[in-house]
Amino acid sequence: MSHPFASRTLTKKTAAYFNVHVAVVLFGGAGLFGKWIDLSSGAIVLGRAFLGAFFIFLFSQILDWYALKKEAAPNSRTISFKQFQPKSTKDLLVFGLLGAILAFHWVAFFEAIQRSTVAIGVLTFSTFPIFTTLLEPFFSKEKLQFSDVLLACIAFLGVLLVLPTLSFQHHYTQGALWGLAAGASFAILTLLSQRMIEGYSSNCVSFYQNGIAALFLLPFFAADLLAGTKRDWIYLLLLGLIFTAIAHTLFIHSMKIIPAKTASLIASLEPLYAIVFACFFLGEIPTRSMYLGGLMTLGVAFYAMSKNR
Repeated sequence: MSHPFASRTLTKKTAAYFNVHVAVVLFGGAGLFGKWIDLSSGAIVLGRAFLGAFFIFLFSQILDWYALKKEAAPNSRTISFKQFQPKSTKDLLVFGLLGAILAFHWVAFFEAIQRSTVAIGVLTFSTFPIFTTLLEPFFSKEKLQFSDVLLACIAFLGVLLVLPTLSFQHHYTQGALWGLAAGASFAILTLLSQRMIEGYSSNCVSFYQNGIAALFLLPFFAADLLAGTKRDWIYLLLLGLIFTAIAHTLFIHSMKIIPAKTASLIASLEPLYAIVFACFFLGEIPTRSMYLGGLMTLGVAFYAMSKNR
């Protein structure tokens, strides 16, 4: 006879695995909006970051209220800003740096997709575990191994196979370079977040990163964003609400139940989902060389991610 507590634990774990897969599917679908929204990459990121910050804050309040209500806590209906308060001026400056890097990362990601294809943009961005391995020695006492350099060479060879031409004048090559910039900046963002931010919830860090990214982009892309059509704004709302805030919330709360390594390995499926979505919704069919290059790049990235964990 099964124990009721074990059944509840199993149900929680099953729900967490389901939620993290849903989150990764949503992350994979985010790249489609780079093709669907008729705005510059900077304007898309401004809208995404602003809406993402707003909804992440809103969901945090709802979840906190629900938890307090279950505990029958008094005054559980009040809005709490406690978890979002910076502990020092230094931390606020760090949040500012991380927000600026996130802004560049997302602009580079959407620029890659707009200049090339979803597959090229996502596959080149997926080199971020390689960049993490290469940059790790600059952030810690670990030494760069020859095997790390060899893996990086294999991954970048895969990137070359993904491209139909190596001409820097070709928009696909330009897109790939933007994708690599997105991968490198995401690696820096991850390394800095791990070492410079302690004692804050993931929702708090994400709220500040999104909010400050929006503030950085506001002076440059506000006019472009406001010139968007009704259709653009509907897509931006979907991107900010479902494909950013909800996806992030599902992923973060799942990591409270399942191991971070497992969640990260599931997250490595994001490029595959993105390519499948691009095939169905955009008619972007990968070539044979793109399949081969993608397998090489993703294989090395998957290995590097497992090794880093």
